[in-house]
Amino acid sequence: MRAFSLIALLICILCTSRTEAGRLDPTAHKLLSNPGYAKYIDVECYIVTREQVAKVFSQKNGVITQLPNNQLRSKPVYLLVRCKNKGSYMAFGDLHCYVPNRGSPIPIDMSDLRGGDASSYFVSVVQICSGLIEDNDKIPAIKYQWDCLYNY
Repeated sequence: MRAFSLIALLICILCTSRTEAGRLDPTAHKLLSNPGYAKYIDVECYIVTREQVAKVFSQKNGVITQLPNNQLRSKPVYLLVRCKNKGSYMAFGDLHCYVPNRGSPIPIDMSDLRGGDASSYFVSVVQICSGLIEDNDKIPAIKYQWDCLYNY
């Protein structure tokens, strides 16, 4: 009985930790998966302050300037990811963002990347711990990788 409970718990954890794109059945995954479509999607990742987040949402396609670590360290900070689909198909997927000094990636569910609309961005904001920010004047280097990418 205890083994059954542990297996059930493991299944619940695995099922709830994945985002929408990760929950596709194998047939849909095979039909829609297209990692090569990433060349049509511009991805920008920033660590920003609350004021910068407000600016992004108050101006359409506003310019974001990545501040150096020493200007971010003592404030609440956010991972801001924005994507622009320059292709002609609708796309969605899971983007993994790698923030310096954080051991695991931050998964971002990109659920509505409309094709043919190269004038607007899909924006996602996640608060992160300011303790991850180093105490220096370097620009934080954020890397990303598509965990899965689909289009239709």
